[in-house]
Amino acid sequence: MKQTVKTLLILALGIMLIPCIAFFKDSLFKVKDKPLPDKVKIYLTEDKTVKTISRMDYLLYSTLASIPMDMSDETIKAQMILQNTYIAREAESPDPSLDGAHISDDETVYQKVFTKEEASGVYDNLDEILKRLKPLAEEVYDTVLTYGGDPVAVAYFERSFGSTESAEDIWGEDISYLTSVDCDTDKEEEASETEISKDDLKKALENQLDISLSDDYDSWIKVIKESKNGTPLKVLIDGQKEMSASELYMLLSLPSQHFTFKVTDEAFVFSTKGSGHLVGFCQSYAEQLASEGKSFEEILNYFYKDCEIKSIK
Repeated sequence: MKQTVKTLLILALGIMLIPCIAFFKDSLFKVKDKPLPDKVKIYLTEDKTVKTISRMDYLLYSTLASIPMDMSDETIKAQMILQNTYIAREAESPDPSLDGAHISDDETVYQKVFTKEEASGVYDNLDEILKRLKPLAEEVYDTVLTYGGDPVAVAYFERSFGSTESAEDIWGEDISYLTSVDCDTDKEEEASETEISKDDLKKALENQLDISLSDDYDSWIKVIKESKNGTPLKVLIDGQKEMSASELYMLLSLPSQHFTFKVTDEAFVFSTKGSGHLVGFCQSYAEQLASEGKSFEEILNYFYKDCEIKSIK
């Protein structure tokens, strides 16, 4: 139970906080003839120092932080390729403020990489899990996912509501290979409820938007734009200011952006389906595809249209 509960909590938070900036950074480089780094450098924000780890350790410990370990080998290999692809983009154009590092440990900006201690705190049987992961990592060690020769913008999340959403709808960025695809079996998942008191909601919205809300609770949140799948995209707050539904779901720490809500005497009750930002690689449906005999190549090609899996040595 310790492993399952902790894993879900950490993964849900980590996947929710994977930033949009990772998808919108310029990537005017070609992956051809540019090998992946042998070492990955991580800027430690508290110490203001740079930690260097092998890319094998990066691949193992970023995967441990990114996906539940009860997934199949093919799903995990697909996730590992996304981890490789992510570091390929970051290594090519790192932020100058990171003092030569590729990424930092700021989880609101960069993907999470567990330390060994953190991984041990989540997984009681870490040594056993690493024995399983290492051969998978070796198989895809030099593999990345590309579009037009460039590493793709890496987007993944835990569970959909029955389909993924496009990057254009969720973030306003037209990325041709990050479109909406069906995830039929996820429709069977029950919705979860998040109750937020009127006082807490009022405080959060007023602080975020620098406004004063009226006493008309029914006007506080109005969905004014939805995707074709019914996911809120834009909301009007108390008739005063518009905000993206992405911003709202992050502000309120909802499980996903696919929500409806009702107003009770004391609270707003949000009903959500899915977990994460809903764009790109859906881990739960990837596992369904794997159970149907699909390979990691077929799984990645399902979510990332017209992309190519390449080996770089």
